[in-house]
Amino acid sequence: MSTDGHTAARRNPEETFTDLLTYAELLNTPRLARLYSYILREGPVDVETIKGDLKMAHSTSYKYIGQLEEMGILARHDTESPATVTVTPIRLEIETDHGNVTATPTLVDAIGRQLETEDIRVFVDRQGIAKLAAALHYTLRVIDGELTQRTVANKLDVHPVEGMTIVTALRDVVEAGAADDPYLPDFER
Repeated sequence: MSTDGHTAARRNPEETFTDLLTYAELLNTPRLARLYSYILREGPVDVETIKGDLKMAHSTSYKYIGQLEEMGILARHDTESPATVTVTPIRLEIETDHGNVTATPTLVDAIGRQLETEDIRVFVDRQGIAKLAAALHYTLRVIDGELTQRTVANKLDVHPVEGMTIVTALRDVVEAGAADDPYLPDFER
């Protein structure tokens, strides 16, 4: 497993596992993922703007901002008025028997978008986050011209309509987040 971004210089196994748990929390909490993606895209941004744009309650926004700060991926900039926050792009890569699996800000964005994009929400409800990550991996290959949407559906073992629908939804995520994800592979945009 390797991590980049805010942990690139770390070699301590405890810190590496802490990073893994941080990413797991981010990948399993859609509202937290949505907040992270918003701050990455819009930052530096003040809390009042976040609350208004994301229609979050005061206590919820501070809870999640505090959580991102505890994870070590959010920085507060109190010297400005109003105070602003920024986040660090994350990257987690795990070596498996089936190749490397990578989580980047684009995957976090896709997870957060299930709150506002019905096609992603339905896919995650039916198939889970792991299959969403696989669908994102294959969507990048579709964008590169390596696969067709029908092939993706076969690889995901889902109905062709469901496969094509999630690829279309994830294309939108990739296009919207390409500028904010330094770890997204190069492809024709």
